[in-house]
Amino acid sequence: MKTAAATPILNLGKGNDNKGGLLGGLLDLNLDLDLGSGSNLDLEEGGKKGGLDLDLDLDVDLDLDLDLGLCGKKTKYFTSAYKVLATPDQVVNSMNEKTGGLKGAKGLYTFGINSDEDVICYKIILTGFEGEYQSPANTATHIHQADKGMSGPPRIAFPNPQGDKIRVSKGCLQGPFTTGVIANGQDTGVGFTLKQIEADPTNFNADVHSSLAVPGAVRGQLKH
Repeated sequence: MKTAAATPILNLGKGNDNKGGLLGGLLDLNLDLDLGSGSNLDLEEGGKKGGLDLDLDLDVDLDLDLDLGLCGKKTKYFTSAYKVLATPDQVVNSMNEKTGGLKGAKGLYTFGINSDEDVICYKIILTGFEGEYQSPANTATHIHQADKGMSGPPRIAFPNPQGDKIRVSKGCLQGPFTTGVIANGQDTGVGFTLKQIEADPTNFNADVHSSLAVPGAVRGQLKH
């Protein structure tokens, strides 16, 4: 598989190195403390850590809320923010048919966007993922442009989450974006800007693809 494109302003990998860079002071993520390397944290609904209920539906990603002041509000740096709970039942194939995705997998995608500078910061957490990452794109972790229940082209390719039971990817990318997928003679990231997400978030979804579920393991729609 090819490597991720776009300009990586900050790539925090597994959360145990490199918190410097252009946004280092702002994007001081606490995932190291919350999960750690090799953590046994259970992200299934009702899972607990230190007595804290980590029900995904209630929002497990509290550390990024605190660090970036998200919850859908504007901040000093970000012009918008989004949280996406991605599940297998939302996956469709190129014929817009539901596939069922990868049973038992879940994804939590948190995005902070500065559309003025075309920068997107992300934290992606996957649990229950099986198989190998597989996609014709640069990576298998994307934002696609498509309404709910519809297929559409990838616009951003993120570094694939790494880990064992809990897989994590976090950092920041800056446009211009390329995905490695060619349609109508050009890359599907050409001409795309983050202002398009802010104009209509529901026209975009986040997903990840597995060799055991090539159309998608999990998928979730962005919301206003």
